[in-house]
Amino acid sequence: MNIPLPLEPINLTPETLTFFVQDGGFAQGNETAEVANLSIEPLAPGTAFLGSLARLDITWTDRNCSLPTRLVAKTPTTDPGGLSVGKMLNVWEREAMFYARLAHQIATPVPACRANFVDGNQALLILDDLSPSAPGDQVTGATLDQARSAVIALAQLHAPFWGKTRTPDLMWVPGIDNHQTAFGLQSAISESLPRFLKRFGDGLPSKGIEWLQKFVPLLGSWRDDVVSKPLTIAHADYRVENMLFAADNAVSVIDWQTAMYTGGPTDLSFFIATNLEVQLRRDYENELIQLYVETLNQAGIPEAAFAEIKKDYEHAHLWWMSMLANNLSSIETPDARSTALFDAILTRLYSAAIESECGRFVL
Repeated sequence: MNIPLPLEPINLTPETLTFFVQDGGFAQGNETAEVANLSIEPLAPGTAFLGSLARLDITWTDRNCSLPTRLVAKTPTTDPGGLSVGKMLNVWEREAMFYARLAHQIATPVPACRANFVDGNQALLILDDLSPSAPGDQVTGATLDQARSAVIALAQLHAPFWGKTRTPDLMWVPGIDNHQTAFGLQSAISESLPRFLKRFGDGLPSKGIEWLQKFVPLLGSWRDDVVSKPLTIAHADYRVENMLFAADNAVSVIDWQTAMYTGGPTDLSFFIATNLEVQLRRDYENELIQLYVETLNQAGIPEAAFAEIKKDYEHAHLWWMSMLANNLSSIETPDARSTALFDAILTRLYSAAIESECGRFVL
């Protein structure tokens, strides 16, 4: 690489952007694209915890250039806690490989990738800006229409890979089927648990904390249960702020940093339990789970059944309680909105966990 990757999108210039778009990296380059003028607007402060995002308004030297005049640039976060989590989970290489090797294989809409570079813990993605589609608001919570669209899209993501052996070009995707992956996560969660409890424990129900502490040593048993059932490609951070909704609630999915092989209900658990306001989740939880099952059935997965999916969905609440204990113990909340986001995620998840009595899996 002839030009160093920018630490943040704001560091891009017309000259460096021209180089990255012409070269393409893991994406197909456009050798004739040349940037005449560039305006940069930072995006998603307080919500993109493992990345820095900015909208690029571009004037191309050739007015007939086939590329859009609006793109989005993404680089790794500069927050030390986020960097630590990102390094542990290898999120930047994962997302680069997603756009290079997986994006074309899924039915779920994703933005086109115009440049894709990764070099250790530095990375740069240049993606199409899908405006006027806009991300959901996880603090407020998903609307029912957004939730229905997101659940259908999730089943459409899972169905093509459901229970199938990974092809060689997908072996880069980390999976819960790898014993070392599960063991490494269990060690990391155990180490971070005291920090998490010191930071958030006072605001969470004692019953949930007790279940969390019992689950972490049993994570291997949960993993064994998951791998005894069909695995699939999962997003693993499936929340409305990683989705772009059009006016008709048609959804495109972004932020593939944590893509992995695991059970489909794991994704469903995170979405319903943390993205829906508590009463909305209570009112429509079963309907949304049924919608997920029906969409899988329609996509050729007839063996997917409501009772089994719901059981695995509820069991996965414990997984997310432990993963959030690991991740949120290190990531800073620099403003009121990010604090409110963490509070909403944890409050909703623990509410769903308590009401489903998922502690039955560890008692």
